[in-house]
Amino acid sequence: MLDALGESHAVVMGHDWGAPVAWNTALLRPDRVRGVVGMSVPHAPRGPVSSLTAMRSRFGDGFYMAYFQSPGVAEAELSRDVAATMRRFLVASSGDAPVPDGPRPPVIPPGAGMLDILADPAELPAWLSQADLDFYVAEFERTGFSGGLNWYRSIDLSWELMAPWQGALVTPPALYIAGDRDLVVNFPGMSQLIPNLGRFVPNLRKTVMLSGCGHWTQQERAGGSKFRNRRIRDRSLNLTGVRPPARLRPLLQRGGSR
Repeated sequence: MLDALGESHAVVMGHDWGAPVAWNTALLRPDRVRGVVGMSVPHAPRGPVSSLTAMRSRFGDGFYMAYFQSPGVAEAELSRDVAATMRRFLVASSGDAPVPDGPRPPVIPPGAGMLDILADPAELPAWLSQADLDFYVAEFERTGFSGGLNWYRSIDLSWELMAPWQGALVTPPALYIAGDRDLVVNFPGMSQLIPNLGRFVPNLRKTVMLSGCGHWTQQERAGGSKFRNRRIRDRSLNLTGVRPPARLRPLLQRGGSR
């Protein structure tokens, strides 16, 4: 992509599945990455087994990543009513979800489906407009859910392919941002990984935990927090005063939650 844009370096930012893409881009090509920002998902070093195997051994086949493995099963459920699917997923994973005891790893009971453990909200939170929801619904009605679900189905393959980089560190300047009500932050092992992230990302400049924020970091904390996060990013990664190429500025200035 950098070559196609005629650029030699970039700051790479990613959220959720995009975060491992960003972290691993920085790990694999530190010569092309000036800085890396991961949102929600911290960098996790390659373990003795894949994350899918580890989570399945702890939570069983009801863990949502395991539920997503069989082609066609999750697609059929999620496509039945795309509007309800998107509404439930977005709100149930957010800081506005009515979870008295805090976020918990999603485990599906035998005979149930993913949507059975996600409450259907009576109204949309302030950060999610009906227009944005309609956009997401239209896109998934057009594409289906297999593309996104296949990321989960490639977890074991990705773990196998990364074997040559066992023990490798993410060396570019880095920033990690997450919400304290994000279900990922509350997964088993995260309370040990996040405080020690600098062991695996030695140039980690800052960890920013957003109070009351759930999984959808950039949507839930858009607006004023977007500027604040950009300032944290620039100062933390020593990028103050650096401007993107002119042809990319309109794309970066559009904002919004899409």
